[in-house]
Amino acid sequence: MKIALSVWKDSISTVFDAADQLMIVDPASDKPMSRRTYHFLASDPINRAAEMKELGIDVLICGAISRPMETSIFSQGIKLYPFVRGTVDEIVNAYREKRLNQAMFFLPGCRRAGAGNQCGQRRRNCRREQQMGNHRTGA
Repeated sequence: MKIALSVWKDSISTVFDAADQLMIVDPASDKPMSRRTYHFLASDPINRAAEMKELGIDVLICGAISRPMETSIFSQGIKLYPFVRGTVDEIVNAYREKRLNQAMFFLPGCRRAGAGNQCGQRRRNCRREQQMGNHRTGA
């Protein structure tokens, strides 16, 4: 299984749509984690999602993401963990230990407050909250 994290320096990039590189890792390996960096060729949602599919990405962990980008990623069958913050090491360890749903990994504005959760925008429900249990794939 390959996971990709949208990164800037050693942290998750705040906005996936503006990120230009991915850190690709295999978190299941017992060996020291191999990492490689990939620089996107495309900037549009459809071609970015296609690039990730061609790379064999199964899971994307990222910061904020637009609806068109999210839809394109889902259409490729890639699982998505949006609205995440932290360093690459923190996030990979949290993913391995199934702790990405902890508040310390939420972007500011993404909060859990019972019914009607919002991720910093009133017009849509907190997709992060909905996906933490379901790991939507668009299928």
